[in-house]
Amino acid sequence: MKIEDKENLIQSLKREHLGIPSQGTVQVNFGKASIEKIIPHRDPFSLISAITAINIEKAFYPGVLQIESMGQAGLCLAYFTKNNTVVINEDSKPVKGLFTRVHNAGFNKGVLPGDHLIIRVKSIEDDDFMGLMAAQVTINNDIYSHSILEVYYP
Repeated sequence: MKIEDKENLIQSLKREHLGIPSQGTVQVNFGKASIEKIIPHRDPFSLISAITAINIEKAFYPGVLQIESMGQAGLCLAYFTKNNTVVINEDSKPVKGLFTRVHNAGFNKGVLPGDHLIIRVKSIEDDDFMGLMAAQVTINNDIYSHSILEVYYP
C-alpha cells in the first residue's frame, strides 16, 4: 500500500464508515460457541460475542480492548475469506494469525458500560503470509475508534 493511500485511508477511518457493500452480505447468526471454533480466544479475552453479517467480497471498553476486539473481528473475517465460506462447521479450525502492528489507532469518543459496539473490519491486502485490515468500532452509527491492523499468518 502506498503511503498516500495509507494516509487517505487513515483520514477516512476517522470520519466515514468502512465501505462494506450490502450486495454480497450474508445475514448469519453465530454465537460465542461458534466463534470459538474459528478463533483461539477464550474468556475473559474472547471479546466477540456474535457475528450477524458477513461480506467476503473484499463485525466502558478501554482503548486497548477496542483494538483487541477489532483484531478478533479481523481474524473472524480472515477465517471466512481464507476458507471462502460463510459457514462455521463442527470441524472448523481457528485461523492462525498473529497481529504484528497497529497503525494509527484513534479514539474519537469514550465507550460507556452497556454500550453496544458494532465492529466493522475490511480486508485491504491479504495473502498467505500477511494481511492488512482497516477496522472501526461504532455505536449508533457514530465512529468511536479506528485502526489499521497488520496480521502475520504463520
